Amino acid sequence: MQVRWGRPPLPREHGAWAMLLTPPVVALMALGPDVGGVHAMLGWFSAYAARGPLEVLLGWGASGRAGMAQGEPEVARFWLVAFALLAALFLTPSILRQPQLLLLLAVALALALSVFWFAQHGEQRSLVAGLIAVTGLMAGAPLYDLAASAGVTPRGWALTYACFAFFAGSVFRVKTMARERRHSAFHGISVAVHSAFLAGAVAGSALGWFPALLPLAVLPPLVWAVVCAWRARQGRAANLNRVGMSEVYLTICFAALAVLALRMPF
Repeated sequence: MQVRWGRPPLPREHGAWAMLLTPPVVALMALGPDVGGVHAMLGWFSAYAARGPLEVLLGWGASGRAGMAQGEPEVARFWLVAFALLAALFLTPSILRQPQLLLLLAVALALALSVFWFAQHGEQRSLVAGLIAVTGLMAGAPLYDLAASAGVTPRGWALTYACFAFFAGSVFRVKTMARERRHSAFHGISVAVHSAFLAGAVAGSALGWFPALLPLAVLPPLVWAVVCAWRARQGRAANLNRVGMSEVYLTICFAALAVLALRMPF
């Protein structure tokens, strides 16, 4: 029987890819390279990539039908097996060294299944579904740190907090400029949430839990949340391409500041 292995049907949401890639890549850059950490990171990426062919075979996905991966079933079957094998190949050694990784992966899987459940009930774009998706994808930061050391270090927890603050905030920022741009109360909630995240980073730094410069990484998102709220209240129509590009630039800025904060000796 001929095996068809054409172009892999990958998940299509750009935002989800950013949430997947940023935490472990920033952990690699900020906490230092480690073979075990890199293996766990590659396994994490492979496991997420398997979502695409799985959606094709199931006929439904975590983002609803519009956001589903596309492809032929024969090709999807090949890539589902390939991604699953890659995930097992990279993750198994790390799990054998650090069994706690299994619990972390189980929690991430449970959250992913919750997002699928919301999608099947037409609630894939709800605020709760978005925050659950963010929470699950942030596991990449402690995953890398745990695989690279005997446990999650204080800087690993600091990075996990910063990544959650940034990407959970992105749910509010994007909704402010899109689905909720006519609801002024939501704009205020978005700014309040960003302010709370910044206050948490400042408090953590003051208590010695986080690096002193970590609040700098979550400050630009607050500033942009204020700008988004102001633009929405002006009644300006949202250009979704520009909204997406602004999040790309903001993500790069966040990653650079997070690496700087975590690499500083104070």
